[in-house]
Amino acid sequence: MRANEDIARVDCEAGIIATLFYHPDYSFYSEDLLPNHFTNIENRYIYQAICSLARKDITQIDPYIIIQELETNEATRHLAGEITPEQLYTIVDNTDALVRNTVEGYQLLTKAVKDAAFRRDTFQQLRECQQLCLQKSSDNIEQRIYQLLDDVMMEFSAANDVPPYAEVVDKCWEEIENRQGSGYAGIPFKFPALNDYATIERGELFIFGAEQKQGKSMMLLNCAVDLLKQDYAVLYLDSELNTRLFTARILAHLSGIEYKRLTSGNYTEDEKNRIMQAKEWLKTRKFTHIYIPTFDQQSIYTAVKKVKHTQGLDVLIVDYFKGKGEGDAFDSYQELGRFVDMVKNQICGEMNIAGIGAAQATVTGKLADSAKIARNASTIAMITDKTPEEIEADGAECGNKKLRVTVNRNGMQMTQDEYIDLLFDGNHIRYEQAKQHIPQTPFD
Repeated sequence: MRANEDIARVDCEAGIIATLFYHPDYSFYSEDLLPNHFTNIENRYIYQAICSLARKDITQIDPYIIIQELETNEATRHLAGEITPEQLYTIVDNTDALVRNTVEGYQLLTKAVKDAAFRRDTFQQLRECQQLCLQKSSDNIEQRIYQLLDDVMMEFSAANDVPPYAEVVDKCWEEIENRQGSGYAGIPFKFPALNDYATIERGELFIFGAEQKQGKSMMLLNCAVDLLKQDYAVLYLDSELNTRLFTARILAHLSGIEYKRLTSGNYTEDEKNRIMQAKEWLKTRKFTHIYIPTFDQQSIYTAVKKVKHTQGLDVLIVDYFKGKGEGDAFDSYQELGRFVDMVKNQICGEMNIAGIGAAQATVTGKLADSAKIARNASTIAMITDKTPEEIEADGAECGNKKLRVTVNRNGMQMTQDEYIDLLFDGNHIRYEQAKQHIPQTPFD
């Protein structure tokens, strides 16, 4: 039988360290890999230092910054004097062939290291169990053996914190009470009529659907600004507009100055002051806008993790979910389905943040790949233009857009003839709730 110290994957430990030198953000994918799972002491503390640096949004790793990080931690300060930059460069150079350039490859290394750590700890505990069995006078041996083995199983279990329901029901009720608002749960939308059907909730994903060039991005911008006014921390991932163009839109929205006049400089001095005031107000908000022309799961997950660690995050906005089958960002609708699933479950669910997104509808009024999106989204609401006949029947004061809740796991959904009246002003990048129409009742 092998000795406990022989159960190790030193090559994989070295590969993890070498990989993180080049891809420190990969550490977000190994948060359950602990420093004590490493057998090599230097690797253990280097891993701890790089993980800490990644959470500070430091993307360029070198030996000097690692040593500096070790010096800031009392538990590792002594190592900073024992490890030289030359030694760190040697470690990386000697393991260059082990560098993994994909998350999947990196996770294979972490899996191997965790497996070895589990085997070592189990082996050690079994040896202690063996000693107990050889001691004839041992009391409560069964209980002590269970305890020894339970300690290992609990540390490495995929579900290592599963309390009985009696221990969580009070906390759940407290969370339910904390979510209660004016007759609804969660964070309210700026449209009171929509809150009767669904709100913005942590762990949930709300998707607005609309045909091409029908105001999806402007709807998301309006939601973002309303959340910022409520003092929530918002991350806006944008595949459509770079940050300069997005800034022009949000300043037009906040200042009330037409987008074309704002971008051309055709405004008065008083209007310029309104723009400057809006710009300064944005600086006080907990807001991040990231332009990612081609979404992929790795870049999205890493971006969200970084912002959550470094700035705090309440709501993620994705503009927008689309498939490469239409010449967009994904190779297939199947990949789009996996992406929506990842945002809903791995990001909103596991990170306890709320999600809002948009998706493009076909000319028939359905979302592209609607089955896969509907399977993962919590709520879907469709935005469409009102027809001239509908505007005349409802009244001009009831707006020019209608919003229908078509899929809803958290409440009611609408019948085919129900809708919420919205007023859309594209020049000012604004959506407002209009006067709500009175549904027509046919006479007998």
